[in-house]
Amino acid sequence: TPTHPFTSSLTGESARQLGDGYTSATNKQWTQPIGFVHALFEVAADVLKRTEEVSPEAITAAIKATKLETIVGPIEWTGQPFPNVAKTKLVGGQWKKATQFPFELVVVSNKALPEVPVAGQLEPIPGSA
Repeated sequence: TPTHPFTSSLTGESARQLGDGYTSATNKQWTQPIGFVHALFEVAADVLKRTEEVSPEAITAAIKATKLETIVGPIEWTGQPFPNVAKTKLVGGQWKKATQFPFELVVVSNKALPEVPVAGQLEPIPGSA
């Protein structure tokens, strides 16, 4: 979300700046995948900088050695929970009515990532029960 306190290793932009830039350029609301797509480019650029030769083996070794602070937080291939998997910590959100756009994603749980501020409480969906 734009409230994540991380910055891009490529551009130095904050998550807020990335979301606002997307909205400004497209007149559309930011979407959840934007940060993760941006982080893919961060990882690719970092891997290529650290790759000593362009070969599948060298690139694979550089990916496995990746430890990078990205716009979605730290990315690291540790072999856990499985080889060749990098996990990012997530927060819980709920789409709620908003002013600029019909709905906005509000962080309602940050147990796994306390650096992200909670902005509301989880509420029942109207008409459900």
